[in-house]
Amino acid sequence: MAVRTGLEGEHLLIELTGWDRVLSIKRQLKVPLSAITGIEAKSREEIQRLPGRWLRLPGTYVPSMVHHGSYGRRPHRDFWALFRQERVLVLRMEEWDYERIVLGLEDPDRTAADLARAVG
Repeated sequence: MAVRTGLEGEHLLIELTGWDRVLSIKRQLKVPLSAITGIEAKSREEIQRLPGRWLRLPGTYVPSMVHHGSYGRRPHRDFWALFRQERVLVLRMEEWDYERIVLGLEDPDRTAADLARAVG
């Protein structure tokens, strides 16, 4: 189980492997750096559930364990990929496929700092 992030030109590449790929029903996301408007690492409990984001299509959800997939309808969609991680990376975007991406990473604080430098 792993979610990997990396820069590829002017894009943030999010690769899903193993069970993350299976449960999210997605292989990767390629986010233009210009679309990213917010980057933060925070506690999973601090993340607000936004109105209208209850519809999960496609994805997998098991309370307190698995939160993977696309939630909501266009233009208000979130993408989540996390298991039981307590700290997560939260990305906010404008004018892209998703408004928010929530990722369970090995070190979300370091990834947030690295991305903030890249986005400028």
